[in-house]
Amino acid sequence: MSAADETGLPTRSRRGGRVLLVISVVLVVLGLVFSLASAFAPEAVDRVTGEAKVTITTQLRNLFAPDDLPVIRLGDEGQIRDLDDCDGTFTEMVGYRLDGVPPLYAAHNFCGGDAILGWGIGERVRVEGSDTVYEVVEERRTVKWADAHLLQGMQGEFLLQTCFYGQNLMRFVGLAPVDARALGR
Repeated sequence: MSAADETGLPTRSRRGGRVLLVISVVLVVLGLVFSLASAFAPEAVDRVTGEAKVTITTQLRNLFAPDDLPVIRLGDEGQIRDLDDCDGTFTEMVGYRLDGVPPLYAAHNFCGGDAILGWGIGERVRVEGSDTVYEVVEERRTVKWADAHLLQGMQGEFLLQTCFYGQNLMRFVGLAPVDARALGR
């Protein structure tokens, strides 16, 4: 049993109450700061929170499933408006079909496309429904709505695309199958 002070309340309870009060005040202040920032600088808030989400997700995957490769889902072909379905797949973009540009699959960053924002060259991934392991072999960045000609010559069997949070930038990664010998099979 803990010692009581002159009020008859245990001292540990009073300290715990103060700690909760301080935490509550800090959270309210942070909420107000984020609300004001969202109103006056939405792109900056989107960028910071998006980058934090990508970093945290990548670190959690590395911590809890370090041997599991990321898995992506390739979807049907479509147009930009089809990305809004937000079904967890990367849509094959028919508007990017151009000589010298591998098939391109895109997803909004907030619909699972942000998975590719944490990948570097050499990252190995799987496509759902396939035993093939792919590796990121190239990366390009362009401004949003850039001409598809800027992607000509990209390496890989296919490309994945998403946008950076809070920036006028898109990221493209080229994926190529990893040789079975390199996997130790």
